[in-house]
Amino acid sequence: MSSTITIQPALKLPNTLFIDTRTPKEFQEDHIPGALNLPILSNDERAIVGTIYKQVSQQDAIQRGVEFFSARLPDFLKEVTKHKDKTLIINCWRGGMRSKTIVALLESLKFNVLQLEGGYKSYREYIRTNLYNFQIKPQIFVLWGVTCTGKTSLIKALPNSLDLEGCAQHRGSMYGAVGLTPSSQKSFETRLYSRLQELNNQSYIIIEGESHRIGDLMIPDTLWHAMMNATHILITRSIEKRAQTAIDEYFKTVNNLDEIKQITLNLPHNLLSNKRKQEIVQLLEDNNLLEAAKILLQEYYDPLYQHMLHRFQFAFEINSDNEEKAVEEIIKKMNTS
Repeated sequence: MSSTITIQPALKLPNTLFIDTRTPKEFQEDHIPGALNLPILSNDERAIVGTIYKQVSQQDAIQRGVEFFSARLPDFLKEVTKHKDKTLIINCWRGGMRSKTIVALLESLKFNVLQLEGGYKSYREYIRTNLYNFQIKPQIFVLWGVTCTGKTSLIKALPNSLDLEGCAQHRGSMYGAVGLTPSSQKSFETRLYSRLQELNNQSYIIIEGESHRIGDLMIPDTLWHAMMNATHILITRSIEKRAQTAIDEYFKTVNNLDEIKQITLNLPHNLLSNKRKQEIVQLLEDNNLLEAAKILLQEYYDPLYQHMLHRFQFAFEINSDNEEKAVEEIIKKMNTS
């Protein structure tokens, strides 16, 4: 019988490599950090096998799956052999046939191999249980400010920072996904839990202020409540610098500009008039990016964010026109607060 291991001891076991046998699509949605994706079936093959299972029989579906995998078996074994010095932990979705088959094959070839009991599903349950009950030890500082005041750049430059937008791959607004591929909720939570674990023995954590939702993703309540009860820092920046930041961040490519035009035209009428939206699009088409950015920042973004900023009392305010100086000031003030 194949040897199995549960998720908690598997994560602590030294010199291991998780091999995820799910499809590339399943793996992309979320996976155990550091896992290697060696799929038994491609996305399309999985769909074909699933159809056969539903419309014909389980046995015919298994047979078709074996045929698909047999064609890639040499490449699969070539890749696995690169890691023969490690304990290989094989997972599929829920510890079923895919991982069991691979474990049996690799055991016969004298690999040191284990099957993850419960598969990726057990890892997902582990993340949700631990993340949604996470006890945050350090003091929390939160950077707030209207759009393009450089909060994300500061977060990347500051020690002990938790980059929520980086975890989400979304900037948290109607334009927040421009040029990015947003994370799934599962992947967001995996990254978030991993970073919180890294930071939980530090004296403080610094986070960029966000609403409870970042795009389609929800910040777990435990972290959200900690952010609301944190020490709040207001970041300001001149409109000229903010507009240039918007251009550098959002207007990088022709595809980005086309996406921005479409989003602008679809903004709700109560936020921006049709006339103003058309003016912005024309400015973008005329390559007057600076003026278009200023209008979007001052007439669309700022009214949306000001009401949230009024909720907080700020411990101190930092101008970020000079980001290096701003980082130094934030660290100095945090250390004396």
